[in-house]
Amino acid sequence: MDSNQISSFKEHPIEWDDGKVSRLWDYFSRTPPYSEMYFSKVFGHHILRHSGLPLNATLNVLDFGCGPGFIWDHLQKMGSNWQYTGLDFSSDSINKLVQKATSNDNFKGAHYVRSLPTDLSQFQFDVILLCEVVEHLNDAHLKGTLVEVARLLKPGGVLLISTPNEEDLSKSQKFCAECGAIFHEFQHVRNWSTGRLSTHLRSYGFNLRKAKTLDFTTQDFTIQGVFRKFKRMGRRLLRGDPGVPHMLAVFQNS
Repeated sequence: MDSNQISSFKEHPIEWDDGKVSRLWDYFSRTPPYSEMYFSKVFGHHILRHSGLPLNATLNVLDFGCGPGFIWDHLQKMGSNWQYTGLDFSSDSINKLVQKATSNDNFKGAHYVRSLPTDLSQFQFDVILLCEVVEHLNDAHLKGTLVEVARLLKPGGVLLISTPNEEDLSKSQKFCAECGAIFHEFQHVRNWSTGRLSTHLRSYGFNLRKAKTLDFTTQDFTIQGVFRKFKRMGRRLLRGDPGVPHMLAVFQNS
């Protein structure tokens, strides 16, 4: 590194914008092992099961922030009758979803969006899923997302949110030695508790129907699941993480 590079180097927290977020998740979607570590891929079936939503009902469902479509995969394995639409800000992710789902009658399309609002019709969906989304949104994006969800969800419709519970963001902080950027390894920018989430969503017309905090790793009894459980336990001991790492909340549109 020459003297000019040294003098210009400066540690700084990343300021996430749409371009940076899209580049990061495009990279994750096509790059092992990240492409195998999406929370909805590993634990999506538990999210759906714990939601209490009727999988055999014919509901119009929007997976907002669908990624490569792991929730879609779980719905197919669980024999769901949901009419599924995906939406994401990563073109790579949307392309992967379309490639695997387009021939299925229950698949109603996938939308790559650059900004909100979308061109989807008002009051179109019975259920909207925000699985591992709200922890990624700064103030402006959070407001835009919730306004758009309220526009798209039918009156009396259901919003399902999963998110880390009381996450200490500093314990997943990374540092780039080349550019000086400091950032959460999975681009989380905020944390939530049930109380804060419920209070915040109430101002957008969503009333909390039920919520639970749980450790999804205790739900998986496969060899891989047991391995992940012990790995997480080790991380918690080293990092001092809380014992209940996740929250699942069901809201109803007033």
